[in-house]
Amino acid sequence: MSYEIKPDYGQVMMFPPIIEDWVPANHPARFIREVVDAMDLEALGFRQSEGEEGRPHYAASMLLKIWLYGYYDKIRSTRGLEKACMENLSLIWLTGNNQPDHNTLWRFYRDNKKAIRKIFGQSVKIALNASLVGMVMHALDGTKIRSAASSRGMLSEKKLEKALKQLDLSIEEIEKEIENAVNEQGESGWALPEELSDAKTLRDAVLSGLWILNEAGVKNLSVVDEQARVMKTNEGNRLGYNAQAVSDEESGLIIGIDVVNEENDSQQLAPMLEETKAMLDGRTAEETLADGGYGNGEQIAAARDAGHEFILPMEAEKGGEFHTSNFKHDEENGVVICPLGQALKFERIKESKNGKCELRVYRCVCGNECKRSSECTEDKRGRSIEIAPWNKQVQAQIDKQKDKDKRCKLKRRGETIELVFAGIKQGFGFRRFTVHGLENVKTQWALVCTAFNLKKLYKQWLGGNLEIAF
Repeated sequence: MSYEIKPDYGQVMMFPPIIEDWVPANHPARFIREVVDAMDLEALGFRQSEGEEGRPHYAASMLLKIWLYGYYDKIRSTRGLEKACMENLSLIWLTGNNQPDHNTLWRFYRDNKKAIRKIFGQSVKIALNASLVGMVMHALDGTKIRSAASSRGMLSEKKLEKALKQLDLSIEEIEKEIENAVNEQGESGWALPEELSDAKTLRDAVLSGLWILNEAGVKNLSVVDEQARVMKTNEGNRLGYNAQAVSDEESGLIIGIDVVNEENDSQQLAPMLEETKAMLDGRTAEETLADGGYGNGEQIAAARDAGHEFILPMEAEKGGEFHTSNFKHDEENGVVICPLGQALKFERIKESKNGKCELRVYRCVCGNECKRSSECTEDKRGRSIEIAPWNKQVQAQIDKQKDKDKRCKLKRRGETIELVFAGIKQGFGFRRFTVHGLENVKTQWALVCTAFNLKKLYKQWLGGNLEIAF
């Protein structure tokens, strides 16, 4: 006969007398404790509380364990962590039944932002020392993550200019009414109408907003999170940040991270490759895959000069036969060869639009002798080509696309890095930052990526394939 299982509220139960027995031997909390206990927190820059007077203080190691386990278990708010330290048996065990409040947890985060960001590097070092990081193929990409600030109340240049125009018309109408009334009644000392005073006050506020936008050099600005920028996301244009990551194809681990508030990835290639190199103790992958958004000539040259090998999807034939990329620079003879084999001769040197470099201008002198000149250019002087200092490195990238093996490798980029972003956004449920300001955002991204790595390293630890060593 089967019996129902019901709670026995009169049953007397006790925790095991030894805290060590409160969680199983294979629990993630034990893994995180082992990781943190192996770290030299003082060397990493964590503040060590000292003092002969005052109340006892919580150790930095314990507070760090709480934050790491919280992000590992998708608990990211200080109040959520405070509650978990009282109710979550794993955290009760990890803290030794201590219960720091949310203010203590926040102060620890606030005072140790730079040190917390270094913890991500420690997760990479564990994997590196255990020979878990492959050096064959890495993948780089960025993902837009929404800011904690709402788009409501955001300063918008377009809206402010429209409001300014309307206010100017309104003020002008009111002033005309005052002038007509004075002329008709012949009175002096006309009192300033309240609506005019309000309109001028509002106009000053609008001008102040436009000045703030001009100083920041942006067209939209949040008054709550001034460093967030409007970015294109799957949900439309939203305030957010551009989170960067480099992942290893072999292990699936994240090995390089950063966060910027630039809307595109065009300036991130060299910095991210250098950041990853630093994380891997000066080692670089045989090949790093990145998407076309990183195809900035200056960045390509900087990355190549630093010794990095990478592949970007830069199709030369995309713009047709007479696309600029099909014109070859012959440095030895000082000319540019067009797709038809004609030579464009050097004409002059000009400064680039951003003023960062000088461009060498070459121009075709064939004129009407070329039967296909109308297909090539509408310029009556003949087709001109501007050669940047990094033209050679860019052309080398274009030439890489002709290699079938390189093209096949590029197709694997998404499988490597997009799985990471899917794991973070779907698996961890992390789709929006909960802090304001670029420094805070960088710290939170480091915590999220550290938790992602710890999930993968935990599986190795369970199998007995991982020794925690720095």
